[in-house]
Amino acid sequence: MSDNTKLSDNSNITLPIRNLISIGAAIAVSTWAYNGVIERLNKVEGALSSHWEEIEENDDWIDKFQPHRSVQDTANRVRELEIKMAVIESKINN
Repeated sequence: MSDNTKLSDNSNITLPIRNLISIGAAIAVSTWAYNGVIERLNKVEGALSSHWEEIEENDDWIDKFQPHRSVQDTANRVRELEIKMAVIESKINN
């Protein structure tokens, strides 16, 4: 038995041009689709990271927030008035 499946530099392989064009088109379309998906993922990741930066900045601002001094004074005066009203109401009820 002789082995006819030897490959060398001189081996001839025939392939219809229609199949060769189909393979080339498939490679081009799959490369284009892959790059489109990667580009979309990069956009989404960039947007996500910028949103997280903004969320962290807002969270820091909320944690460090101090109302203006006049607002704090007004809130304290309102609390004192509420306490005085409660004392007066308890005296009226008794």
